[in-house]
Amino acid sequence: MSVIYMDKESFNTIDESDIKRIYHENKMNINKFKKLEKQYLGEHKISHKTQNNANDPNNRLVNNMCKYVTDIMTGYFIGEPVVYSSDNDEYMEKIRNIFEYNDEEDENSELAKKTSIHGACFELLYMDEDANIRFSKVTQDEGILIKDASKDDGYLGFIRVIRYKDKKKNKRLKVEFYTANEVWYFSSKSGEALMLDDIIEHYWNDVPVVEYRNNNERVGDFEGIISLNDAYNTVQSNTANLFQYNDEALLKITKLGEVTTDDVKDMRKKGAVILDDGGDVDWLLKQINDTAIENYKKRLYQDMHTFSGVPNMSDESFSGNLSGVAIAYKMWSMDQIVKIKERKFKRGLQRRIELITNILNLFGSNYDYRDIDIKFNRNKPQNKLENAQIVQMLSTLLSQQTAIGMIDGINDTQKEIDRIKQEEQDEEVPQGVYANLVNAFELEDKENEQEAETTTA
Repeated sequence: MSVIYMDKESFNTIDESDIKRIYHENKMNINKFKKLEKQYLGEHKISHKTQNNANDPNNRLVNNMCKYVTDIMTGYFIGEPVVYSSDNDEYMEKIRNIFEYNDEEDENSELAKKTSIHGACFELLYMDEDANIRFSKVTQDEGILIKDASKDDGYLGFIRVIRYKDKKKNKRLKVEFYTANEVWYFSSKSGEALMLDDIIEHYWNDVPVVEYRNNNERVGDFEGIISLNDAYNTVQSNTANLFQYNDEALLKITKLGEVTTDDVKDMRKKGAVILDDGGDVDWLLKQINDTAIENYKKRLYQDMHTFSGVPNMSDESFSGNLSGVAIAYKMWSMDQIVKIKERKFKRGLQRRIELITNILNLFGSNYDYRDIDIKFNRNKPQNKLENAQIVQMLSTLLSQQTAIGMIDGINDTQKEIDRIKQEEQDEEVPQGVYANLVNAFELEDKENEQEAETTTA
C-alpha cells in the first residue's frame, strides 16, 4: 500500500486503534498499484474505448510496451542468479541451504519484477511449522511499512493485509502487525470492523520484513511511458479502423436510374455493371496519409524506448557479431538504470541475510552478515570468443580466482576452482585455458618455496 514515516516515540505508544486507523488511511493507495498491475497485464485504456457510431469499426489493439519494459529490464538485471561468497565456509553453506529451500533464485526474480511494476516490493520472513526459515514476497498493495522518520533504514513496524474468500465465498480480511518483537493478529468479516485476535512473540530481533526499492522515489520502470503507450495503442487501433472501414466501404452509384438493393447485390455477384450515359460507380473511402501516420507511430515507439531506457532489441543494429564495446554502448542507457536498481536491491538482500543470521545466532552461532559478499551478473549479450581471448591473455597476470571470475557464464568462482583441482588429480596435464592458470600458480608456488629455502639457509 505504501511506506509511512513516524517518529520512534510515537511508534512506541502505538495501540490497537492506531493500527486500524493506519490501515484505513492507507488502503486507498491500492488503486494505484492495481492500475500498474493491469497495465503490465495488458488491460490498457484502449480496452475500454467505445465507438461513436454503432456501424463504425472499433478495433482496440493493445501493444503492451509496459510489459516489454519490465520483462527486458528484469531479465537483464537478474536473469543471471545473484552470486554469494564468504571466507566462512560453514556460514556460507548454511545460507546456501536456506536459499535453496526457499528457491531463492525464483524469489529474487519475482521481487525484481514486482519492484519494476510497482516501484517497490516487500518480503516477509517467518518460521514454518518445521522451524525452517522461510521468506516470501508481499506486494505493495498488501503491505504498509512503517519506517523511522529520523533514518532511512529504520524499520519500526509492518502491516500485512490478507484478503480472501471462505468456502462459502464470503469476503474475509486478516491484518498482521509486526514489530521488532511481536506479531498482532486482526481479523474481520465482510463489512465488519477489525478485531484483535492474538499477540504472539517472535525471535527475529527486528521487524522481519525487507523492502526492495526500484529507486529512491519508488517509481516503476514503465510509469513514465504509460501515456505514450496509450497514444501508441490509439493510433494503431485507429489505423486498423481506417483499413477496416475502407474494406467495408459503401458503394456509390450515380446516374443509373432506379436501382434497388437487389440490383446492387446482383451487380456485385456478377461482377459487372451497365451504366447509363454519364453514370458512375465508386466507393466512399476515407483518405489515409500513410506517411504521416507511420512517422507518428515511429516517433512514439522511439520515445517509449528512450524514456524507459530499454533499447529496441529487434533493431537491426543488434544483429551480427558485435564487439563487447559495441554491445556495451547500445546497452548504456539501460545500464545506468540497472546500476541504481542493483544498489537498492543489494541493500534488501543484505537485510534478508542479516535477519536470517539473527535466527542462526539465536541457536548458538556467532556469524556476521557482513561476511557475505554479494555479486550481480548482468544477463546481457556476450561476445564469448572475445571474452575467452581476453581471459587467456590475462591468465598469467591475474590470480586464478580473478581470471575465472572474468569468464562469462561462471557464477561461482570457488566451485570452478574446486573443479579445476579435481581435474588436476584426475589428469596429469590440465588442458585449455585453465592449464595456463594452473601452471602459472604451480610455478609461482615453486619459486616461493625456493626463495623460502634460500632465506632459511
